[in-house]
Amino acid sequence: MSIRILVTGSSTFFAARLIADLGRQGVQVTAADDVRFSAGKLIRTTSRKLQTPVLSQDPGRYLETILKELRQHQYDLLLPTFEESLLFSEYADDLRRHTQLFLPAYTTMMALHNKPTLHSFCQSIGVRSPHTAVVHHVDELRAIGDMIGYPVVVKLPAANNSVGRTYCLDQTQLETQFRRLHQQHCPIGAAAPFVQRKIDGDLICTLSYCNQGQKLGEVIYRTLRTFPEAGGTAAHKESIDHPVISEITARIARETNWSGFVGFDFIIDRTNNLPYIIDANVRANPAIHLGFLTGVDWTTLILNLASGKSPTQHLATSGVNVHTLLLDASWLLEGLLPSVASMRKFPLRLKSFVSPQWPVHSRDDLLGVGEFRSALAVTWQAVSALVKSVITGKQPGETLLSNANYDPAKTEAYRAQRPNHTVQHKAA
Repeated sequence: MSIRILVTGSSTFFAARLIADLGRQGVQVTAADDVRFSAGKLIRTTSRKLQTPVLSQDPGRYLETILKELRQHQYDLLLPTFEESLLFSEYADDLRRHTQLFLPAYTTMMALHNKPTLHSFCQSIGVRSPHTAVVHHVDELRAIGDMIGYPVVVKLPAANNSVGRTYCLDQTQLETQFRRLHQQHCPIGAAAPFVQRKIDGDLICTLSYCNQGQKLGEVIYRTLRTFPEAGGTAAHKESIDHPVISEITARIARETNWSGFVGFDFIIDRTNNLPYIIDANVRANPAIHLGFLTGVDWTTLILNLASGKSPTQHLATSGVNVHTLLLDASWLLEGLLPSVASMRKFPLRLKSFVSPQWPVHSRDDLLGVGEFRSALAVTWQAVSALVKSVITGKQPGETLLSNANYDPAKTEAYRAQRPNHTVQHKAA
């Protein structure tokens, strides 16, 4: 009897890559997301498709849809791949009555997901993170800027794909950009933007899969090009060895008793060559494909855990370069946006697209594994995000993932219907 897995967040291309490999190993996969023809649902080996409500709009109905599916169909594992992981962790006890779910405690996930509390956590365990200040009132900005020292970065506490991130060189810019971000992204009662010291250096990212505080597999990589260009998903990345970062991520896994996917973004300070954590992704990320190519077999790790076996640790090889063609094409088209670059610079952008300055060992996440229909779905998703960006004036990173993001405040009405529910505090 084959294993049955319900994979959520299946509209992203990296979830589709994971689904494709699960299918090749004989797993019966149900792909769940709010898109009718998504990347994960169009994988050839997908056994079943589940339409969900939009997570960002109605997480309560989203959760009830998943619970209904688990009650009606037998599954060996629920595998979240994006921000629905936060929702599932809060209601892990309900979900685990029907299937297995490998996640840490909800309070732990939120502590890492929220950037200011991530900074506090890093301080508590002796891990470097840029000086960070939470702003309670705009009048505090002058003192904060003087304390941290310019340049600074203004960020949104729970944003991804660098949405809202703004660099400021002086007090005037800080006050102007803080007010702008607060007005655009923070409804009444929502957390305000925060201020962080800007560190000049290279961006290094990670993706790990853990179980009860033990890292089972990890890939560490350098980002060579991102979409959106100002910061977002890596279109070109290269696996590297970095023992210091590997030790840091192992320490965090132990301290949090982490289970499931988790990734971290580091800046390597040019002045002292030390890594500083700037962000945590409490879910899978686009390094899924790079991990497969470097020897980290995510599928085998997950299947062994689901079957009750003890997985062996998978080590990644360095020096592997991955090029995601569809993201790279989106990066090229982004150069046509007036807010990004002038048309005079587009020929240079086109030249860099055709002939990158680094080697490429794998041409694409989905086309490279023969999933043409799924690749078309990702293409349509990227083009739609760019069009929405032009129409709304929002950053492409925001329009690309708007439906899949999770806002805990949107769950308040659902929580009110379940007064006896208690948040899980201990990892399982």
